[in-house]
Amino acid sequence: MSKNLTKLLILAVIASIVAAYFLLDIHAHLTLDNIRASRAEFETLLEERFLTVLGIYLLVYMVVVSLSLPGALPLGLLAGAMFGAITGTIIVSFASTIGATMACFLSRYLLRDWVKSRFSGFIEAVDRGVQKEGALYLFTMRMIPVIPFFIINLAMGITSIRLRTFFWVSQLGMLPGTFVFVNAGSHLGRIQSTEDIFSPGLIISLALIGILPLAAKKIVGILKKKYGSQEDHSELSVPVTNPAVSFAPQGMPSESLIHLAEANQQGCSRCEVCVSQCEFLKKYGMPGDIAQGILDGKNSTDPFECSLCDLCGAICPEKLSPADMFLDMRRQAVQEETVDLSRYSPLLKFEKLGHSNLLSRYPAQKAHTVFFPGCALPGTRPEITWRIYQELKKALPSLDMVLDCCHKPSHDLGRDDFFHKNLQEIMGKLRDLEVKEILVACPNCFKVLNAYAEDFKVKTVYQVMAEENSFQEVEKPGRLAVHDPCPLRYQDGIQDAVRRLLNARGIEVSKMKNSGKKTLCCGEGGAVGFHNPGFARTWSLKRKKRAGQDMMVTYCAGCAGFLSRQSPTIHLADVLFEPEKALAGKSRVSRTPMTYLNRILLKRRLGKKG
Repeated sequence: MSKNLTKLLILAVIASIVAAYFLLDIHAHLTLDNIRASRAEFETLLEERFLTVLGIYLLVYMVVVSLSLPGALPLGLLAGAMFGAITGTIIVSFASTIGATMACFLSRYLLRDWVKSRFSGFIEAVDRGVQKEGALYLFTMRMIPVIPFFIINLAMGITSIRLRTFFWVSQLGMLPGTFVFVNAGSHLGRIQSTEDIFSPGLIISLALIGILPLAAKKIVGILKKKYGSQEDHSELSVPVTNPAVSFAPQGMPSESLIHLAEANQQGCSRCEVCVSQCEFLKKYGMPGDIAQGILDGKNSTDPFECSLCDLCGAICPEKLSPADMFLDMRRQAVQEETVDLSRYSPLLKFEKLGHSNLLSRYPAQKAHTVFFPGCALPGTRPEITWRIYQELKKALPSLDMVLDCCHKPSHDLGRDDFFHKNLQEIMGKLRDLEVKEILVACPNCFKVLNAYAEDFKVKTVYQVMAEENSFQEVEKPGRLAVHDPCPLRYQDGIQDAVRRLLNARGIEVSKMKNSGKKTLCCGEGGAVGFHNPGFARTWSLKRKKRAGQDMMVTYCAGCAGFLSRQSPTIHLADVLFEPEKALAGKSRVSRTPMTYLNRILLKRRLGKKG
C-alpha cells in the first residue's frame, strides 16, 4: 500500500470518527450539568462493569484529546466523580498524555503542511524555544493553563522534539493541572461552573512550578556565556517565501473599496518609487495597477502579505495611501470568508486573553487620566511598566492604570465588526470612569485610540516624561540608532520627545536611514509573519542593515522583540530606567509563556496598591 493511500485511509477514519462524535451529539452530553445529574448512574455502572466502563472512558478521552475535540475538561471532572481524586488523576494523566502524543504524531506525519500553513508564525516561535531550551520549554508551556493544549500538541509535531520526550514531559507538565480538574470532579457538588476551578492564584502557582526549571537553565546559560565562548551563527539573509494559499478577495468590491481603488488607480503615476522599497509591491506591482485589477474584477493581490506599514504612502510623490486600500481588501476578504483566520489563532488568542477578566483591569474609582500600557510591555517588562507608572504619578498623583487590549490585531486582520464592538466596550468603561485623557506606551494603542477614541485626548507616556525631563546623564551613555515604529511614522512630536529623552540620558543618537516619517516596518506589522514569514523577515533584515554596527533602540515592545531576533535591540524604557543594563545588552525581557504570568501579577499588584 502506498504512503499516500495510507494517509488517505487514516484521514478517512479520522473524518468518520469526528462526524460520528458530532452526529451522535456526544459533545452535547459532556457538560457539567449532565455529569452532575448522571453521577449516580455512573457510579452504578462502575460497580457492575468496572473494566468495561474504564475501557470506554479511556478510549473516548484519548480520541477527544488526539483529535482536539471538545469535551476534555468535563471528562476530567467525570473521572474525579467516578474514580476519585487519586485513581482518577492517574487514569486521566495517562489517557491525556497518550492522546496528546497521538495528536503530535498526526501533526508530524499526516498534517504537517496544513499545520505549518495555519500556525506558521507561532510554530517558528515554538521551534526556536525548543531548540534553545529543549524539553524545559515544553514543560513550561504545559504548566500554564492559559495556553491551549491542542495548539501545543499540533505545534510540537512540527518541531524536532522526539515523541518519547514529548510524552514524558507532557505527562509530568500536565500532572498538576490534571489533579486540579480531577480533584474538582471528586467534589462535583461544590462546582457551579468550570470557571470555579482555576483562580488567578492557582494559575500563578502552576506557572511558577513550570518556570523554575527554565529559570535554572537560564542561570546555567548566563554562566556559560560569561565563562565560555560561542560563535554567532545568526542568519544573514532569508528567502522570500510564497504562502501555500492566497487570501485575496474575489467578490465584487465594496463601495468603500471601489472609492479607494479609484483614488489609487487615477492618482498613481506609475513612478515605481514605492515598488523599489517593498517586496510586497515588487511581487504584485504598482498600486495603480493593483487598483485597476480590483475595478476590473480581476484582483489577484493577497492583501494579507502586506505589512500595512504605509511606507508606500510616506514616499509617494502623489500623496496616495495604498495601505488603506490593502486594509479594506482585508476587510472584504473577512466578509467573504476567503481568509482562513485559524492561521492567526495564536495572535487572536493573545488578543482575547488581553481583553479577558483574567488579564484586563479597570480602576474601582473614577479617574481623569489613565495609563494604558497595552499588552506587550506589561508582559515583557512588568517592572519597567510599574516604574513608568510611578514616574507618571509624580506629575499626576491621581493617575490610575487600565489593563486591556486595544484590539489592533483584529483591526489589521480586517475583522471590522469584532474590532468596533470590543473597542466600544472599552470606550464605554472609560466613559463610566469619567476618563478624559489616556496615556499610552504602545504605538499600536496610540494609533487605534487616536483614530477611534474621539472622546478622549490621547498622548504617549514619552511625551509626558519628556515634558517633565527628570532623567540624568549616565556615566557611559554610548550611541544608539533609533527605530521609529511605523504606526507613529507621521507623529513627529512623539519622535522628537523620544530623542529628547535619550539626549537627557546623554545618549548619542546616530542618524539612521529610513527614520521618522520614512521609517521601516520591523517585520511584525499586519501579522505578515503568520502568512508569509519571508516578507516579514525581509523588513527586519533591512532594518538591521540600516543600523549597521549600532545597537538599536525603539519605543515599541513588539518591535524590540521582533528586531532583536536579527540585531541587538533595546526598548527606550529600559534605557530610561535601567540604562547600565540596557546599554550592556542585559535588560530583563520575558518571553511567552512567562509574559502571561507577568500580566496577572501586575494586575494583582495594582489591586493591592492602585
